[in-house]
Amino acid sequence: MIFTQPVVYEFQYLQSPTLLIIGTRDRTALGKPLAPENVRNTMGQYQELGKKTQEKIPNARLVELENIGHLPHIESFDRFIKPLLTFLKE
Repeated sequence: MIFTQPVVYEFQYLQSPTLLIIGTRDRTALGKPLAPENVRNTMGQYQELGKKTQEKIPNARLVELENIGHLPHIESFDRFIKPLLTFLKE
């Protein structure tokens, strides 16, 4: 879907409670090696993308895990699971 459908334009239609858990050190961006260097440096900035995504999803909650990369559930399970369990209990 990332390559064939711009799902970012559909975020506004989400109606279910949404929790975004991101690692602020994550720089993952598909196709990044193919992009021009000046564009490549702006890709995968999750500390910014998380906030922008939260704004697009009605009533979304954002949890930013400092100094965590692309796999927060593996890199720091305790820091990942606590906000997830809290969210699921609500």
